[in-house]
Amino acid sequence: MIATITSKGQITLPISVRKALKIKTGDKLDFVVTENGEIVGKPISNSLSSLAKILPPAKRKLSLDEMDAAIRNRSPRSE
Repeated sequence: MIATITSKGQITLPISVRKALKIKTGDKLDFVVTENGEIVGKPISNSLSSLAKILPPAKRKLSLDEMDAAIRNRSPRSE
């Protein structure tokens, strides 16, 4: 696949690449230049579900009352 760079330094990704990466208008890509001079681009996901994967699983589930109490106990206003 070939893409041409415009005078503004922009390129249009071929539809097959957009489909393979599951990206659409407005999505962002992170580009990295490797030591070999290759360019690797990967989509940046800003969804809450992708951020949740960063945290380890909870040891136990808390009730809403327990969450509210924890927030009250750690809030500077409650002092």
